[in-house]
Amino acid sequence: MKFFLSTLFLLPFLAFAQKGEESIWDLKALYKAPEFEETTLKSKPNVKSIFYKSINYEGQPTKVYAYYGLPKTEKPKNGYPAIVLIHGGGGTAMEEWVEIWNKKGYAAISMDLEGHLPSFHHKDRVGFEGNGPSRVGVFHDNDKPLKDQWYYQAVAQVIIANSFLRNLDDVDANKIGVTGVSWGGMLTSTVAGVDHRFKFAIPIYGCGFLNGTDGHMGNHFRNGNDAYRENLLKNFEGQKYLPKAEMPILFINGSNDAHFPIPASVASYKAPKSDAYLYIVDGLGHGHPPAWKVPESYTFADAIVNNKPFMKIQKTQWDNGIITASVKSADIANVMVYYTEDTGKWGDRKWTKLPAKFSGKKIKGELPSTAQAAYFLVTDTNGITLTSEVKMKELEN
Repeated sequence: MKFFLSTLFLLPFLAFAQKGEESIWDLKALYKAPEFEETTLKSKPNVKSIFYKSINYEGQPTKVYAYYGLPKTEKPKNGYPAIVLIHGGGGTAMEEWVEIWNKKGYAAISMDLEGHLPSFHHKDRVGFEGNGPSRVGVFHDNDKPLKDQWYYQAVAQVIIANSFLRNLDDVDANKIGVTGVSWGGMLTSTVAGVDHRFKFAIPIYGCGFLNGTDGHMGNHFRNGNDAYRENLLKNFEGQKYLPKAEMPILFINGSNDAHFPIPASVASYKAPKSDAYLYIVDGLGHGHPPAWKVPESYTFADAIVNNKPFMKIQKTQWDNGIITASVKSADIANVMVYYTEDTGKWGDRKWTKLPAKFSGKKIKGELPSTAQAAYFLVTDTNGITLTSEVKMKELEN
């Protein structure tokens, strides 16, 4: 079973992710500061509303609507750190999200990646002259030319948003990160291996390595359409791009997410050559507001842009009912071990938690013989909580 599951995740990557492969995006063009204009359309009091120029769609130039804002605190000597915010399915440009990061000391930009002017209700969103495409199902525009497919356009729009921030006098171009929720997490996982200018990345829910998983996203790989599957794996899926990522990445997900099951998050966490971190939140709801409330997003960003150490849990092992790991760059305050005895769909599994032991940097937990998967939840003395790699019995035996 271990060989089969490992092969399931790695074969598409080996087939399509050739070392030194040229990007399908024109990075030389995308790295240039875009033309932009301020607008009063859908404007909000504490942020600026803009249209910025994007790539051609169906042979015609396009532009993207976005909100961006700066902190009200004194500007650091080299400018504010900054972040690109990528919405999920049903999302749009969100001034509230920009303001959340502004209050944390970051310049931020949130754009609508589906060619709309923002509105709370999706049915009320309208397009505008020069807009780009909207998402069609789950990569269901795969019959279009590559550069006219929504995901291709969205990745370009994210990279251009980075270029926009980097050109602002108030922003430190060396301290710009990216985060995304759900579909935005998928885009973050792709962009992390494409735009190496980003200082850090935080995919929330969405990730790569969805092929073979039992969530809503993984189900689309099993639609019997080989051309659909090959297009996704060859051009867009995060499993191709995460191994190319060079920045620190924090993967955040819920323990029972129906769209992005734990095995996909774990495979994504293990893929980058850079430092990667994992936080599985038991019972985390799926959506923008729940994602925004996870404090580790902000403490992680702060640690990276300020070159501060951030807790790392490593060397997780499960043997004869004992799970062990070690903690680096932090002092331990509390450790719990979570396990599930269920073997069904990951989104339906119930998790039980027990106290674990720690001594110095070493942590240890005892598991019942019926446990099917387990992980540590570690809180350090700074109040930061992360999880270890999730170990799965079918991969250990």
